[in-house]
Amino acid sequence: MKKRFGVLRVLSTVMKVLGIITAAGAVLGGIGSLIVSLAGGSLGSQFGLDANTTFFAGLMMSFGILVGGILYAVVLYGYGELLTLLISMEDNTFKTVKLLEDVIKDDQA
Repeated sequence: MKKRFGVLRVLSTVMKVLGIITAAGAVLGGIGSLIVSLAGGSLGSQFGLDANTTFFAGLMMSFGILVGGILYAVVLYGYGELLTLLISMEDNTFKTVKLLEDVIKDDQA
């Protein structure tokens, strides 16, 4: 039997892949932000901050990037899984209807 809902299946896969890419980007962004905060004391001085405040601000920023990105990645991946679940439920319902139609035809014959 031909697979139905091809566009939804593709969209589900795309959402899962985007979720994984977003998670990887969040981890890399968090690490990059942490490295910049460790190495860049002069960056904070341009904004009137001392080295300790710059480090703390960079640490909080990297933590925020990591947590926010991971949460967003989970939402994207979860949406892809939800689409897969809904397609599977529809396939199961469709097969049940076909089976019941066959049983009714056998009883009438």
